[in-house]
Amino acid sequence: MDASHIACAIHIGANVFLTTDKKILNKAITDITDIAVMNPIDFLREYADAK
Repeated sequence: MDASHIACAIHIGANVFLTTDKKILNKAITDITDIAVMNPIDFLREYADAK
């Protein structure tokens, strides 16, 4: 199920996949390169800093 959610996000051209699933976040460090995978809190911190 996780892989299909990530594949759909990549397919529609999303830049970031947000999740709180630690398994996905840990796997993203080494295995997921087609899309940024982030915790929502980290995403908000980065987005707020970009403004």
